[in-house]
Amino acid sequence: MLKHTLPLALAALLLTGCQSNASAPDKSPIPTPAQQKEQALQRGVYEKLVSRVLAREGDLANSQGRDGSFNLMITLDDKNRIIGCDTQPNKKLDERFYPYNRKLARNLVSICWTAVFPELPSSLIDPKRKTAKVVAPVAVYPLTGLSAEARTQRAAVLQDKAQNDYLFKQLLAPLAIDSIGVATLMIMGDSTGRVQECAASLDPHALRLQAFKQDDALLASLVQRCKQLDLSAMPGYAPNAKGMTSLFHRIEYTPWKAGLKTTARTAAE
Repeated sequence: MLKHTLPLALAALLLTGCQSNASAPDKSPIPTPAQQKEQALQRGVYEKLVSRVLAREGDLANSQGRDGSFNLMITLDDKNRIIGCDTQPNKKLDERFYPYNRKLARNLVSICWTAVFPELPSSLIDPKRKTAKVVAPVAVYPLTGLSAEARTQRAAVLQDKAQNDYLFKQLLAPLAIDSIGVATLMIMGDSTGRVQECAASLDPHALRLQAFKQDDALLASLVQRCKQLDLSAMPGYAPNAKGMTSLFHRIEYTPWKAGLKTTARTAAE
């Protein structure tokens, strides 16, 4: 499970932007030069924070070992929900090291839906359209220079992600979710992949604390589905010498993570 680290100064600036504009009317006056400067600063800070999330998510999602870059274009509504994802070439990064890679963009556009981003300051939301567009670069470095030890570590991390993806798809994706959080799962299974014990909890996500809701119905459904899970189909499932296995996973969830992916498309170069 990925752990996010927010610089306190940047987070505080974003929080100020969210709070100071929370009660702004739909028909806002034309921003003053000072307000435009402040909005540009907030946008720059937000896009840097999104880029930090994408750097980790892009590396984990790059299971085919591609390299290159692209811009991820994220559309959010006035409730900070992701409603659209697209890609385009990035023209700011040095093409000698991070050339635009159309296949990479097509493969990784899904991280727009699966990643959890900080809350967007309301000052950046168009009051008429009630949406905001955020553009953040995704750059993936070549894997050719990795040592054998680094490749082994990366393989373990990718397998852990594959297991997380499997558990989300089997347990959380079919459920009605209207909040953002992290589900912690502790599972005991036997040699056939049958679950013997399952315990779960729901906790706030570090980047979206205010979007969490303690949902007892969701937790009960999660545990029920977990007890019926077939672990033998999970990537990398391997019982120990005694024919048992224990799993511990922390899985991010959002209302949009399991849906809307059919709207994703890759812009023409």
